[in-house]
Amino acid sequence: MAEHRLKIKIGDHEFEAEGPADIVQSQFAAFKELVTSAGLEKKSIQSTFDTTPPSIIIPKPDEKPNTNNLPYEKIMRHDARLVSLTVHAQSLQDAILALLLGQRHFRSNDSVTGSEILDGLRESGRGVDRVDHTLSQLATEGSVIVVGQHRAKRYRLTNAGMNKAQEIVRSLIALVP
Repeated sequence: MAEHRLKIKIGDHEFEAEGPADIVQSQFAAFKELVTSAGLEKKSIQSTFDTTPPSIIIPKPDEKPNTNNLPYEKIMRHDARLVSLTVHAQSLQDAILALLLGQRHFRSNDSVTGSEILDGLRESGRGVDRVDHTLSQLATEGSVIVVGQHRAKRYRLTNAGMNKAQEIVRSLIALVP
């Protein structure tokens, strides 16, 4: 089955989904209803969907997300898809949040796979076999958004998670001379 990816921003509202076409379309229909009930015109939503097929994503060229201009290089390193910590975070949750922020900073990757997180943790010196349970806890507390199902899950920081991750990164940077 072909994977489809859809990313749309309507006003202040953003939608991102990845997976089989029927699931992406049903998730978008639910998003459309929520946005419509929030007071946006249905016409603008429909025209946005019609011009952006589910299999196409339109990236903004050369635009890196704002990650607060912290000196990430002091506590992280990156190589291709791997982002790892060079310092020890206080907890596994702190390390995961910092790595999600590092993925966003170094790779402009807002939708991180579990294997990218797991590989980053292992490279950081944490002997972890699974991260899905910890990521579920972070999602329950509102720091992470989980998109997808089973092995197709991807993880993204919420605004609250972004703020928490930036605090963690600041405290880790403060430890480095």
